[in-house]
Amino acid sequence: MKTAIMLALSLSIGTTAGLAAASKLEHVGDLICTVGDQTPKAGMICVFRNKNTGLEETYQGSLSNAGGAKSVTPKRTLLWSVNAKPTVELKPGVLAQRYEAPESEQNNAKSVEGEVKPGVSLSLITDKNDDLSALATLSMELKLISAPT
Repeated sequence: MKTAIMLALSLSIGTTAGLAAASKLEHVGDLICTVGDQTPKAGMICVFRNKNTGLEETYQGSLSNAGGAKSVTPKRTLLWSVNAKPTVELKPGVLAQRYEAPESEQNNAKSVEGEVKPGVSLSLITDKNDDLSALATLSMELKLISAPT
């Protein structure tokens, strides 16, 4: 009986640890975006470098904010840390989707989560002069332009 209880407890702890590990995001690469002129949406060109393979993909994107918040300064470079759950397959075009700031960060957007693939998120790597903290709601969309074959 004691052995059965210990085995059940061990399996329970192992399953819980496995689920926690599966939901944890890992740094998988960096996304470097150059923001163009500000219109209703700021257009940008981005390069994703996969940390594990070193391969690069190019994306065309847009960055916008809602409300009366400050706009992103045009003609600047933004660096994002790309994070993904271990279960996400990092195939070409994995970042091609729309991203929104989580509700908990709506007033201080420093990261965005994928809508189609919620296991992918982008975290802004900032410096003290970055004006993105003034965004009320950050919305970003990326479309794949080119990837290695």
